[in-house]
Amino acid sequence: MDIPCPDNYNYARYEMFPEDGVVDERGCAKCECGQPEGGGCTASLHLYKGPACSSQSEQGGLQSPYDQCVNIFPVGHAISGKAITDLAYVPGSCAATGGTPAGSAVRDVTRAVTFCCLHPFYEIK
Repeated sequence: MDIPCPDNYNYARYEMFPEDGVVDERGCAKCECGQPEGGGCTASLHLYKGPACSSQSEQGGLQSPYDQCVNIFPVGHAISGKAITDLAYVPGSCAATGGTPAGSAVRDVTRAVTFCCLHPFYEIK
């Protein structure tokens, strides 16, 4: 607040603000995440000739979200047992947007205290 000093107190004028004398309107834009990319699951597929899973005939890898058809050689070979092992999750990622700072913090001029000073009787130099 602009308060003039009296004529005989015009040597110096100071405006002081309390420590909490701030109007704080700072913030951030909303954070968002773009479309997820990558990620999925992997595993090993084991095919066995016998039901006890003792004699392996085929082994192949599986990975989502790709086509999961597996050719079996020789064609027409009977499958008695199967197992999926080595399951693993591979995390994806997304591009982050937003979060930019906005607003400002300024002195609250309505809480200012004004000090007006007399001209000194002597000056120390």
